[in-house]
Parts: sequence; C-alpha cells; structure tokens
Amino acid sequence: MAGTGLVAGEVVVDALPYFDQGYEAPGVREAAAALVEEETRRYRPTKNYLSYLTAPDYSAFEHDSVTNSLWCLCIRQT
Repeated sequence: MAGTGLVAGEVVVDALPYFDQGYEAPGVREAAAALVEEETRRYRPTKNYLSYLTAPDYSAFEHDSVTNSLWCLCIRQT
C-alpha cells in the first residue's frame, strides 16, 4: 500500500481504499477492522455530543437573493 495511514500495532492501513491497491492482501481487511474496533472502544459516544454548541441562527440564511433563487427554482419545477 502507498502513502501514510493510521497505525494499529505494526500494521499501517491507508486512508484511501477507493484509490489505492493492495487491500486484497492477506490480513489487510482484518487490520482495518481492528482499527475500527480500537477507535470505537476508545471514543465512546456521549448522550448529546453537541450540547456545548449554541442553537443555530437560521435567520442568517434568510436573504432576499436566496429567497428569490429558491422561488425561481420552485416555479421551474411546477
């Protein structure tokens, strides 16, 4: 495999499986599964991991140009 990737033990798994070759080699799929398992053990999800964020201000997107563009799109689709 080419490039630098995440390390689990002594096995390096590349982060571009859709591009790189060599994932059919023995042990590669198992190494990737071990990385996923290790990460899910280490980083347990919290009940609400976004609780520290403020509520989004959707009015920031309410602009005449956006409204007009969406209106034009709606007219074209009917």
